[in-house]
Amino acid sequence: MATTRPERREADRQVGVRRQPGLEITRRVELQKMRESLLDDENPDTPVEYPIHPSWPAIAAEVSAALRDELSTVTRQRTQQEIPLVAGELVERTPTRMIVRYEIQSSDNVREGLTATLVPAENSGVAEAVEAEVLTQFGAEITLKLPADSVFRETARLRCDLSWLVHRQIQAYAEFRADAAPGFCTEAALATISPAGLLDAVPPLDPCTVIGLNDRQASAVAHGMQPRVTWLWGPPGTGKTTTLAALLAELLDSGRTVLLAAPTNAAVDVALSALLARRPTFRNGEVARIGVTDSTALVGLSRPVVLDEIAAAAGERPARRLVEVQAELGELRGRLQAATEAKSPDRIALTRKIADLTEFQRELGTLLRDVRDQVIRKAKLVACTTHQVMLKSLYAKHFDTVIIDEASMVSSAMAMLVAGAGNGHTIIAGDFRQLSPIVQAESPGSQEWLGHSAFEKSGIAEAVRRGRPPANLIALNQQHRMRRQIGDAIGTAFYPEVNLRTASSVHTRPTRTVHTDQAQLVIVDTGGLAALVARRGGTSSRYNLANAQLAGNIVHVPLNTATNPGSVGLISPFVPQARLLQALTAGRQPAAVASTVHRFQGGETDIVLYDAVESTGSRFDPHAWFTKTHMGSEGARLLNVAMSRAREQAILLADMSYLRTICPAGTPVRRFLSHMSEYAELRSWSAVADSSGPTRREQTLTQVLEDIAAATSTIDIFTAATDGPLTREISEAIAALPDTVKVSIWYRADDPTSLRCVEDPLRHHHTMLHPLRPVYESCIVADSVVWSATGPILGSRPGTLLRTQHANLADALRRQFLRRTIGDAPGTGEHAVRCGCGSLRVREEASGGPRKGAYSVCRSCGD
Repeated sequence: MATTRPERREADRQVGVRRQPGLEITRRVELQKMRESLLDDENPDTPVEYPIHPSWPAIAAEVSAALRDELSTVTRQRTQQEIPLVAGELVERTPTRMIVRYEIQSSDNVREGLTATLVPAENSGVAEAVEAEVLTQFGAEITLKLPADSVFRETARLRCDLSWLVHRQIQAYAEFRADAAPGFCTEAALATISPAGLLDAVPPLDPCTVIGLNDRQASAVAHGMQPRVTWLWGPPGTGKTTTLAALLAELLDSGRTVLLAAPTNAAVDVALSALLARRPTFRNGEVARIGVTDSTALVGLSRPVVLDEIAAAAGERPARRLVEVQAELGELRGRLQAATEAKSPDRIALTRKIADLTEFQRELGTLLRDVRDQVIRKAKLVACTTHQVMLKSLYAKHFDTVIIDEASMVSSAMAMLVAGAGNGHTIIAGDFRQLSPIVQAESPGSQEWLGHSAFEKSGIAEAVRRGRPPANLIALNQQHRMRRQIGDAIGTAFYPEVNLRTASSVHTRPTRTVHTDQAQLVIVDTGGLAALVARRGGTSSRYNLANAQLAGNIVHVPLNTATNPGSVGLISPFVPQARLLQALTAGRQPAAVASTVHRFQGGETDIVLYDAVESTGSRFDPHAWFTKTHMGSEGARLLNVAMSRAREQAILLADMSYLRTICPAGTPVRRFLSHMSEYAELRSWSAVADSSGPTRREQTLTQVLEDIAAATSTIDIFTAATDGPLTREISEAIAALPDTVKVSIWYRADDPTSLRCVEDPLRHHHTMLHPLRPVYESCIVADSVVWSATGPILGSRPGTLLRTQHANLADALRRQFLRRTIGDAPGTGEHAVRCGCGSLRVREEASGGPRKGAYSVCRSCGD
């Protein structure tokens, strides 16, 4: 005889009460009541059983092999890395989380969404380590989400296991290679990477009229409503996000369930915020944003959209009880430690109570996870990062439509996993002329499946290049961001097939520039300066101090010179240079930001300054970003993304003659340089150095003696030669400094004059002497003053001298130059070690051989 629903609920209740034998009866009843009040009677969704496409097993095997190659490479290169974090700031503490912001010291390999471990700076003990999720990383600033009960620390280290995402993908492909893949549609997955997703013709579409969209955007919405694959190509500023927001609103209004995924939290938040701006009213729980957001537009809404907030509102009582149980457990454990006798009745009772509470804590956590799963199950729109799609709860949910935003940055392997969560109605949006996915392994399989997005793997990019785009590719062609001359330069160089046009609204908005007399396109040509280029953070990552000093003058806004100054973005393809540029942004109004190109994709500022870094003064081979510049190359993508962030003014800081020499003719980068040379306002580096700002050109080093004498904290000197006419005077000025001033001099190890001009005068001083091979830098940093030279700054031919009064730039340089202490060898910002004979030891480094490492050596007694 069939049972009624109340009978089934009572049976389930009785089973549930009996299911946790380790709990006291009162807690079992409390837990069951909370479960009944929070969870409905609906059974969890049964995953759809899709048939396995005949091509899937072989392709899944190829992708799995590529992922294993990537895992091996990542593990071999950096199984774990610990990144120093300083200048911590507590942003927010709630009952469910703590958000902290730090300045990141030594790595740009951190990705948003990364799960890592935060450990104290002074102690890496496991007991004090906490799990951290990277919310955002921009320039040298990183924001982390920590557990609510974490201890806030102003300094810490982030321990990163960079293989976690690859592990997840390998596991997913292993599950989906079986004879059956519940909840995963292999046909939908394959359509994103094969010609099956490219159509020669499409049926006539009903006209789509959406307020606020132009014809091409409205056409994209009409295409996106069709149950098939649609490719949306959105060049810079063409309103891809606006189009997706309109499409999402139409899909929700039609009653479809939608999965929105993007490679970063920031990209997800941008798309979701645009949707809420277009469609502000929605049912409670209709939209669920998985993960943590840093967007103020999505947090604290009357009808929450962030999954944790929805679940916390629904599960308020168990969440509160969980906090109470955690506090009680802490108290009980403290009492247990205080109990001295191992077998005393009190200690046994405390142990039993802790065991009971621990089980209750676990069950409360399970209940809250069930609440979260129910929220996801009932939501009409689920928004998350691409790696979060691999959660089992998402494959159990049926999605009518899947949208992948910023798909150019998503590997084809990951795109298949995301698209497979749907049934084949997939919209893939992005710009394959912008940044590509990041891959470490160099094997052909890894490059093919992890280094190429679905746009390349499916053949879209090649079809566009040949002038035969598929019928289901919609290319937006009216840009609303850049002034016409900037848009023309970007369109001519990187989008010749699109006929990129500038919207009329751009011409009528107020102008915002650094200086009122500057044009939309500006070149600051450093040709003839021959600035030195140095390396930090690897063989290919480099920086150019002179360029950073010139940038300080370029973005300097004198009073009454710029009546309507705009926001500024300082961009460089190289991480060390981006960190120097960021030092120039502190306290600037309007706001200025600086970072690498990768962190700027999707953003915009009124003015962009792109620092190319490369120079005729470099002793290194030019980077491939400037020598391999064909369409689709990383060099073309980087320049395109960087310069297309500009709304009002695009400034190129570069050695133009050098770039023209190393950049092949006929490539997009060369076309962009040619267009700039023809239409941009040209300014020489010398004119910039002689303009107002923190930097000025000096004819002699006489001023440096005054700067050294005035120093009260630290002095750092890098020079390849020490045979200059003022070297002895500079050494004597340093010798006269008190012990409170920490001095470090880095000079070429085989310089024949160093003993006479540097070491002898400073032998009994506290200066830290460091013979180094090689020395690429040439600079002096005395407290807040920065000097650079195009030759050895203490040599007979120092070349062009630039002096910059800028405390933040000086601090950034010290961080760049920082060498960690090894053994008894001191580092920058420390006094030298004194030998037993009374003389100071000299720090020396050996890069190879049996004595590889850093040492302190006494030149007097040889110890």
